Amino acid sequence: MILFSSYSRRVIRRFVPIGNILKPVLNECVTPVTCYWSLALIVRGEEELMLVIKELRPPVKMLVPIWKALCAATDSKESADTVTEDG
Repeated sequence: MILFSSYSRRVIRRFVPIGNILKPVLNECVTPVTCYWSLALIVRGEEELMLVIKELRPPVKMLVPIWKALCAATDSKESADTVTEDG
């Protein structure tokens, strides 16, 4: 899996072997003024969660299919059917 991050003119690419992804995670992020969802990866050998989309805040309806596909690709033990799409 290749992750792209774009900061003005600078593009950062990071390759993560699918075998190193332990689990994809949907996080609900709450701030004093807003609430949004983010998609992160628990990666073998990394101390912190790796955010898949850093700058944008896409709706959860867009993130759930990506999360389900990553669960299937990584053979995640948690069922992808347990997520509800509240939007």
